[in-house]
Amino acid sequence: MNNINTPNHLIDPIDTPNEIWLNKVGYDSANKRMVAKVYKHLYNVMTLATKPSWTAIIREMLIEDNKLGKVSLNGYYSTIRKNLKDIEVIQYNGRKGLSKGKNWDRFFGDEDWSWFITNTNSGGYGRIIK
Repeated sequence: MNNINTPNHLIDPIDTPNEIWLNKVGYDSANKRMVAKVYKHLYNVMTLATKPSWTAIIREMLIEDNKLGKVSLNGYYSTIRKNLKDIEVIQYNGRKGLSKGKNWDRFFGDEDWSWFITNTNSGGYGRIIK
């Protein structure tokens, strides 16, 4: 009888696609794709604007995508804004608008984004895990 050893790194054939995605990519990868979508616009507005706002960030993104005026700015990507506040990349300062949070440099630095997780469901959140 042949005894076949299956390498430990192979995926169990009964795993569902969702389980494979969770184990290999991470459940929040789609959310982080949304974070990546606003990445350069967040940097531009927070660095160059006198009074940075989430609306200005989203407006810049929509202009680049040729979608300004085609979608409502109100609430667009609002859960991503909340995620970024939760992980302290940005903070809201009332009338002064947004400012850089204590994890700004970490977010825009060389470190990968495994240090936080995001959830964009209703009541979504961001959480620092390392």
